[in-house]
Amino acid sequence: MALFAKLRGIMGNLFQVDGPEGNNIKSTSGAFEFLDSAGTTTFVKARMADVPTSSSTLKDGVNLLMARGRIALIEFSFDGGGVVPSPGDNTNKFGLCHTTGGGYTAGQVIFDTGTALQVMPDEVACHLTTTTAVVGSVSMIANGLYAREGASWVLKGDVVSAYTGLVKSIEVPYAYTDDGTPVESTTVIEAGSRVLRAWNKVKLAFNVGTPTVLVEVNGGVSDVTLMATADSKPRKANTYLVEEITEIDSDIAGPVRVTVDKSGSGAGNGIIVVEYTTPFA
Repeated sequence: MALFAKLRGIMGNLFQVDGPEGNNIKSTSGAFEFLDSAGTTTFVKARMADVPTSSSTLKDGVNLLMARGRIALIEFSFDGGGVVPSPGDNTNKFGLCHTTGGGYTAGQVIFDTGTALQVMPDEVACHLTTTTAVVGSVSMIANGLYAREGASWVLKGDVVSAYTGLVKSIEVPYAYTDDGTPVESTTVIEAGSRVLRAWNKVKLAFNVGTPTVLVEVNGGVSDVTLMATADSKPRKANTYLVEEITEIDSDIAGPVRVTVDKSGSGAGNGIIVVEYTTPFA
């Protein structure tokens, strides 16, 4: 039968649970130690909740998931209002919701436990790194290091200082076979950048009709055109250039998207190059 006594404490510093073969809780030097049945030097695991509550304080203990989530390695991302991965698709991996929807908020770090997609609290997930580019209302570069500042993720570290002030370029190849299926860069033009120019090098001319090539930034909220369909003539092999400064804010940050209309052509290919910079202050 169960018996509960109103017990204030014991005089010793060692308390054993579950009989003589059970583990011990030891008070030593102002701390608790969790020890095996011998109660001497062999430690055992201690488990606790893995997410803070509304009453959490800075003195609360952390477990392994909270420690790993402090700098989460983002290995997948998704649109909360689109196709959300099922639990178990990315077991023991961290992901990011890049666009709000379906009960998820853009910028949330998610951990796939294997049976559930667990939202990591902001107090835990304060930094993250990325394996690949993230594209959505929250966009991130591949292999970036980010810190949470308020409600935003801000790019940090050498990747900022190494490239600030330098002109970077993104190259996207295309062909007549891409008709109806836009081609996107894996690299994201981040917020705060300035696009300087875009050029279309038609390497092999399209052979019939009036084909077109449209170049845009596929922004998380809205798109911006860098080279309109009338700015190049894919029927003629040549290089076509548009020099116009375009400011990229958080709404239009994203990858370069190339849309081809082959207009019945059975041949044709080229490359798009977009040059941009993140200026020094």
